[in-house]
Formats: sequence, structure tokens, C-alpha cells
Amino acid sequence: MTPTPAHLQAKAAEHDLGDCVTRYRRRPGLTGTFFAFAPLAGGILIGTLGGDPVKALGVVLFLWPPLFLAWCYSTRKRLDGGIYVFTGGFAEVHGRKVPHAITWAEVRAVRYKSVEHWLNFIPVAYVAKCVIELRDGGVIELDGSYRKLERLAEDLHRRSGA
Repeated sequence: MTPTPAHLQAKAAEHDLGDCVTRYRRRPGLTGTFFAFAPLAGGILIGTLGGDPVKALGVVLFLWPPLFLAWCYSTRKRLDGGIYVFTGGFAEVHGRKVPHAITWAEVRAVRYKSVEHWLNFIPVAYVAKCVIELRDGGVIELDGSYRKLERLAEDLHRRSGA
């Protein structure tokens, strides 16, 4: 049994999802990571190439720490979430929020799609998506930020019987 946070246990009991079987974690975002470290790299470049250590020190001491701390906070919240698979359904968790708690009876179909983008015979991007269609007409899309998305889609498809 996978350990679950207290707020998720309450939501799972409310929707009668049963015991938690496994958890699929999220990855840190590439864009946020770039913007967290770009000011540090810029400050170092200003100091070494520009010859102005005062500006470099200003960037590194005053601009970078708040951006880095905000990135740490948002990344921590992102990584605390994920998809929790229960015996009776699954729940999508973002930090302390549970936007979706779905039973297997509510799932109509689970599809996994992946697309590779090429530029002159060079692969430049790979996009993967898991689409969960619900019986009430709703759709939940999970993007490539989840680790092992293909295995997650297979697991949801097998458990839901869709």
C-alpha cells in the first residue's frame, strides 16, 4: 500500500476509492528550471565577460535568490502531487488540492497518444498525452510531465476495464 496524504485519504474515503495501490509522480518543469537559473548564469556572464562585478554581484545577490526560492516552492508543490491509483479509482493531486477523484465506473475510455516532431531528419520534440474520457462527457488530459506516462495510461486502461 502506498502512503497517501491525509487530505487525499479524506477525499478517497468520500468517493469510496479504496486503498492506494501506486503513485505516479510528476517531473520538474523545464521552463521553470530555465528561468530559475538563467539570472544566475547571466550574472556570472556579466561579471566574467562584461567586466562589471558590481552588476554581477547585484544580480546574483538580489535578483536570483527570490526567483530561485519561488522556483523551489512551486517545484515542491508540483512534485508533491501526481496520480494516485486506488483499488476503486484514481485521484489527480496538485499540492494540497485534489481536482479529480474518479471511480473506475466513471471512466469510459483511456487513450495514450505520442507524437514526434522532426526538422530535416532530426528529432526536435516528443509530445505525449494521456486522455481519459468520462461517462458524463468530461475529459481529463494528462501531459508528459508525469513520469512513465505510457505505463500510467496502460495501468488506468487495464484497471478501468475501458
